[in-house]
Amino acid sequence: MMKKSKLLKLAAAATAVLLAAGCASNGGPDDEGGGEGGGPTTVTVAFARNTVTAGEETFTYAVPKKLGFFEEEGLEVDMVTSDGSTAAIQALASGSADVAYASSANILAAIEQGVPVKAFAALTVHWPYYIGVPSGSDISSIEDLKGKRVGVISLASASYSDLKANLAIAGLSEDDVEIIPVGSGTSAAAALQNGEIDAVDSFTDSFTVMGNSGVELELLDRPAELEELFSVTMATTDQMLEEHPDELAGFVRAAYKGIVYSQVNQEEALALSFEEFSVLPGASDPEGEEAQQTLEAMQIALLDSLPTDPAEDPEEWGDWLLLDDERWQAVIDYALMTDQITTEFEVDEVWDGSLSDQYLDFDRTAVANTGK
Repeated sequence: MMKKSKLLKLAAAATAVLLAAGCASNGGPDDEGGGEGGGPTTVTVAFARNTVTAGEETFTYAVPKKLGFFEEEGLEVDMVTSDGSTAAIQALASGSADVAYASSANILAAIEQGVPVKAFAALTVHWPYYIGVPSGSDISSIEDLKGKRVGVISLASASYSDLKANLAIAGLSEDDVEIIPVGSGTSAAAALQNGEIDAVDSFTDSFTVMGNSGVELELLDRPAELEELFSVTMATTDQMLEEHPDELAGFVRAAYKGIVYSQVNQEEALALSFEEFSVLPGASDPEGEEAQQTLEAMQIALLDSLPTDPAEDPEEWGDWLLLDDERWQAVIDYALMTDQITTEFEVDEVWDGSLSDQYLDFDRTAVANTGK
């Protein structure tokens, strides 16, 4: 049976050294010749992916950039890709990014390692991880996984932690299943098709790709304890929060405008994303099948940043992107349960919501009608 290896612990220690080494070099956004009295202030955001996808880089970066939402806030926003949440946080610590999109649990782990960062704005408001089984499987509950082979993205992934939490809540342990790293999307689909695994823990976008690969899956019911969780969150340094709160609030406000516009005008948002990212599948043929699949992927990614069953009118969504302390406490409890942290943090040690009342301070109807 697969057990946590010493290699993972060594990797975590090495990451802590790298993160701590970069902490002193963060100088905030580049406003040489910019900001008040000059041009726009440059803010760099690090995405927790090493390639561009139809996820948040479309509706919180490409769309607000193309529609001038960043410019309205006096900002010029650049983006960098990174190899996962830890690398995105490392970009913050080294000063090569001002904002990072990172997993909430990874942010807690970085803070425990002494990195001076905090989460300060929501991005996803739902937990995207589920356990899926092939249609017709005899597995109908988490308890039925005992003795089965379960795929995860990797042993350093959030899917591995999610599986551990599901097992623990069901009264099982890692020793009760065989855990097999299979990647996500097409590689996970291949593992299911080849009979290498009986179930897979992955995220919503990945399950979409599996479905497009011809794998019919059913998602197991998730324990109630995990319903309050959320994944990708915006993080920044303590220094940025102290010295550049207006720039941070402006960035988030523009990004949230992008979410509103993209949900109401999905095809237009995709066209803007194709203009910004020619590498997106379907960009060369916006009317083709690949473009349609990219649209579907964007729609699914958007759902993680929207209220459940969103109304057509965004004015009816309420303050859906504002996180409360109870939800952060659920994340802390989850990270403790899955051994991602050992410190029982107070919420205000990991979350700074002091700017939250500025994030949704815009006319949603006007944003939705931009360009009309």
